[in-house]
This record gives sequence, structure tokens and C-alpha cells, in this order.
Amino acid sequence: MNKKTDLYEELETERLILRKIVDDDAIKLYSNIYNKYDYFKYYYQLPFESFDDYKLLVEKYKDYYSNGNYFRWGIVIKKTNEIIGLVQLHSRDFLNNNCQIGYIIGYNYNGYGYAKEAVINVIDFAFEKLKIHRIDANITEQNNSSIKLAESIGMTLESIREDGYKIGDKYYNQRVYKLINKCE
Repeated sequence: MNKKTDLYEELETERLILRKIVDDDAIKLYSNIYNKYDYFKYYYQLPFESFDDYKLLVEKYKDYYSNGNYFRWGIVIKKTNEIIGLVQLHSRDFLNNNCQIGYIIGYNYNGYGYAKEAVINVIDFAFEKLKIHRIDANITEQNNSSIKLAESIGMTLESIREDGYKIGDKYYNQRVYKLINKCE
């Protein structure tokens, strides 16, 4: 029997708890992020027709924790216990020891440094616990907030993927940022 190992850890920062997604998070995430397609379209390409559609995606996320290839944390404010966003490590390449990172914060929580605080903590987890060598962030050129965050934590622009992201019938260029683990 091939037993899967759950490598997931709950993480904590000064202001935040990063934890697994639970059923009760779905409505909060939907109302803070996923009910406004123009807000999240650079993070997830497909619009949700309803809350029920989004809830199916949340159920799918919960299954990812045991494979060691995909880690998704809910970003929760300690003081209020409110979930305000997501950060994830995904597309883990075990042979080359790298992965990608993605993040999104609810539109009412932009500008407070929550995403940066969460992303730094997750990168530390990836480098220290998973022994990842390289982390990439593929960011649509129009997503200025995400570009600013990537650059502020030391990620460097490696290339531009022309027409690398499709929304509806339109293609967008993606900036590929990288961060190398220098402490290996």
C-alpha cells in the first residue's frame, strides 16, 4: 500500500496564521475575492457563475494537501480570525527541485502588507522545510500589485512569456520572476 505523507504545516507570522482551507472559508473567500471577476482574473482565469461553483473548487483544494506537490494556505488575521486571502506553492518539480508561488488578498485588505508577510513566510517554509532550490512566480503584466510584491521580496525578472495567459478570448504576457535559495 502506498501511503501519502502530508507535508503541510500551519504557519504563523506576527499578524497572520496560514492554515489549511476548511469548508467555512468558502463563503468568506467568495465574498472577499471571488465574487468580483475583474479583481481576481489575473489569479484564476475562469469566472464563477455562483457561490456553489466556487465551493466545488474549495473542495478540490482540500484534496491537494496529501500529495506534497501543492500547498495552499488560507491567510487569516490573528486578531479577528478572518480569512482574507490565499497563498500557494504549486507545480512542484521534484527532479529539478523547484516550484511556483501564487497569492491573492481580498480587495478590502490590499495595502496593509498582509500578502507580503504571508509570501515571505511561505518562501521560508519552501526553502527550509521542503528544501526547494528555486521558486517562480508567473505574473500577468497588468497585475501591478503582484509585480510590486515579487520585486519587493527580492524576486528577479527572468523573462517575459508572450501571450502566456488567456482570459476569455484575449492573451496576456506574463512576467516570470524567480527566487533562488542561496542558503542551501
